[in-house]
Amino acid sequence: MVFRFTDDYDKELMKEAIAQKPFAAKYGEAARVWASVAEHVSSTIKERVLEKQVRDRVGLLKKNWHAGELRSSLGSGIEETLEAVNKQSHYETLAGLVGQYVQLENAGKDDKMDRINKKKADEASATRCASEIVNEALVRRALRQDDIDSDGDSSASDDTNYASSSKSTPSKAHGKRKSAFQLEAERQDKRICDDMELRRRQVDRQMQAQLQQHQDSINLEREMHGHSVQMERTRALVQSQAEKTDAKGST
Repeated sequence: MVFRFTDDYDKELMKEAIAQKPFAAKYGEAARVWASVAEHVSSTIKERVLEKQVRDRVGLLKKNWHAGELRSSLGSGIEETLEAVNKQSHYETLAGLVGQYVQLENAGKDDKMDRINKKKADEASATRCASEIVNEALVRRALRQDDIDSDGDSSASDDTNYASSSKSTPSKAHGKRKSAFQLEAERQDKRICDDMELRRRQVDRQMQAQLQQHQDSINLEREMHGHSVQMERTRALVQSQAEKTDAKGST
């Protein structure tokens, strides 16, 4: 026996989908939520329905609802539709329940994108801060090097003047050794640069992983949607053939 959704079954399905919000499930957990929706609907209508059936049915109801909204917006009934949305009784109809589900789903998608954009902005800000710290460290290092070179030139000039005035035999020049403070400052600068480079690489890897995960999710949804459409077409074909067979049998 082929199971067919009735108007009452569709209402129970949409109420349960609104309650459990499968669109808000974490990545990889949507199937579990849809299975829970199917279980509760089966318990309510006393008929066995599967996770794939309820998922496909909700997709079909959404498609029909969007088509109805488009017809309403192109026709003279747009005012009536807007007026009906403001009535609580509207949410007891199938169209009202589907519309409520679509609104919640769209709001969930917008909220998810806002969180993703905010995280990307925070990571970009952290990367900019890291770059500024590195640049500042490089500037400080360059300034200290200029001071060291200036001190070396001054010392060499003093040595030359002293040698000329005393007319003594020139001695081999020795390079000025860096102080402990300068060595420690250079070590700190190197450590800061290494830390910032490590942080930048971590941020890059995180952003690449998030973008890949988001793309994988989109590809999975597209694949599931295409599979759902194909299943719905197959189901319609089987139903049509069954109806033709019933019609022949009755004649």
